[in-house]
Amino acid sequence: MGFDRQVLAVALVALLVGSSVGFAFAGELGGTRPAAADTNGLENRQLSNDTPQPSIEQFDTEAAFADYLRASNEGSGSFGFGMGGPVDTVEEEATDDAADGDGASGNGGNGNGNDAASGDSSSGADERRYAETNVQEAMLDEPDILKTDGQTVYYGDRRFHGGSATHVIDASTPNDPTALSEIPRSGEMLLTDDDVLVQFDRNRLRGYDVSSPEDPEAAWSTDFEGHLEAARLYDGDIYLVMADRVSPAEPCPVEPLGDDGPAVDCTDVHYPSDQNGADTVYTTLRLDPTSGEVTDSVSFLGSSYTTATYVSENGVYLTYVDSPSHADVRLEFLLTIGEAYLDDRALERLERLQGYDLSEHATMVEIEAILADWRAGLDDDERRTKERELREAWEEYVEENKRAFDRTGIVKVGFGGDLSVDAGGAVPGTPLNQWSMDEHDDHLRIATTINAPGAEWENDLYVLDSDLEVTGSVTGMGVDERVYSVRYEGDKAYVVTFRQIDPFHVIDVSDHENPVLEGELKLPGYSDYLHPLGEERILGIGQEDGKVKAVIFDASDPENPVIEDDEILEDRWSAVSESHNAFLLDERHGVFFLPGSEGGHVYAYEDGLEHVMTVDTDGPAFRATYIDDSLYVFGEGELVVVDQTTWEEVKRLEL
Repeated sequence: MGFDRQVLAVALVALLVGSSVGFAFAGELGGTRPAAADTNGLENRQLSNDTPQPSIEQFDTEAAFADYLRASNEGSGSFGFGMGGPVDTVEEEATDDAADGDGASGNGGNGNGNDAASGDSSSGADERRYAETNVQEAMLDEPDILKTDGQTVYYGDRRFHGGSATHVIDASTPNDPTALSEIPRSGEMLLTDDDVLVQFDRNRLRGYDVSSPEDPEAAWSTDFEGHLEAARLYDGDIYLVMADRVSPAEPCPVEPLGDDGPAVDCTDVHYPSDQNGADTVYTTLRLDPTSGEVTDSVSFLGSSYTTATYVSENGVYLTYVDSPSHADVRLEFLLTIGEAYLDDRALERLERLQGYDLSEHATMVEIEAILADWRAGLDDDERRTKERELREAWEEYVEENKRAFDRTGIVKVGFGGDLSVDAGGAVPGTPLNQWSMDEHDDHLRIATTINAPGAEWENDLYVLDSDLEVTGSVTGMGVDERVYSVRYEGDKAYVVTFRQIDPFHVIDVSDHENPVLEGELKLPGYSDYLHPLGEERILGIGQEDGKVKAVIFDASDPENPVIEDDEILEDRWSAVSESHNAFLLDERHGVFFLPGSEGGHVYAYEDGLEHVMTVDTDGPAFRATYIDDSLYVFGEGELVVVDQTTWEEVKRLEL
């Protein structure tokens, strides 16, 4: 019996043998009034292509907002009988990136083989070559601690002692950079074509005029009241997704940017018709980077638990918990499968309970009281037999209905014209993070892990149309494992799952109605970042036996993917495990840069994995970029420059 199943069995027995808590259900419920039965249970929540998707609405009043919050959170918690909260069964090796959209290492996005996705750009007139940030979507820049326009480099150091700053470096002579100036704060940054550097400094957003990089000028600043979930620079505008926790006691107005931004009234907030665990307002804002002025915004009520945020060129996709009410699920099970084990009196009381309009907690208390009374009427032998049979029936019920236990809602905020909530949908399972999603040919692809209590984990991939209706799916990948990384590359999806081993799955998603799992490969360790190398070759970066591992998957025969080459480094950590922005691919020289715990490593990839050199940074390496044929490697307090034509170190610059 696995850990999940043991926990579930103990929890169910605890409910069956527990004593009555609160007032006993003895035929009436005090002064509560009867209401029409509305079991939002599994039977009504099985996902199929013709199942109605969640409707998106707006609140009429602040009171309606507060009531929705209370009702939604009464239904959140664990499915384990008698348990007080969700059971966390994720292995310690896993990195939990779901809580912070832009901090996830995970899983690459679209790439699509173009230069921008692999980090190559030029400055125009002189055709100077320089690397752009490694991003999920080619046209959307992401905040990072390293930015360059090919002439100037901005680096926000990560020193833990002696303060921190953003170093402005003159790179007009690429192999001989010099320190130009400093900004006395550091953080992730976005750099616009209009010479505006936007810096994300903890809970403050700052804009600097860097048209004269030797003397950056502060232009504007604004506070964050909430958590920055995501930020993108697209077509000259900055898009922010801010998350603000709300309370029924005083839900509105929501002020994601404090006094410097828009105030969101309760009646301005969109919400799904049915949701458990709603506690956070997600506000998407369009911001002018020159002035810091917010030009548009729209808000949606979601959940902080297991929320993922994905941004495409067409909009923001937010996920939220859409699992059924736990009390309704328990009642449904006991009144269907459980009727073979319970006596008539218990069933009558459960049916009567189903018809009352009670809170989630009160319903759970009454279920426990009814079952305690039922147990008291059995002799010891019969009680043990019934408990075992009911527990086994529950486990079978969960296994058969696992995709209805664990569901995720999805809402799209469109970028076309004014920001607007355009569509809502739902799929079984939970995405790892933003990298589990991808928009392609007006369809959304999303990979999820099914984690129902007591059932074996499985992993699915769903395709949804522009209305977020499911059109096709691949289900049941990586049994008893969970998704660790995903990469979408055109009409292919590559999914890595892991628990004991690392299966690499190749999925054909060219037919939106019939995606097909073509092949899989099992190998030790895991990959938590995937990057396309062209010609259906995928680079995986992860770990094996506590050490950093690089592996090239050859999926040219998708039914039989193979390992082209792999290497385990001596490093115990890589900055890529924290952020995909730390990875650098240089197509001109056919190499990639992998930061490590002791310096950074350059590998050629065109014919397997060939170690070119290790750049000594006197400690961990954090980032790298290139300008023309000079590779810039940043450590904790220094910049090391390498000539890429000779692979020799040519300069060190103390920061």
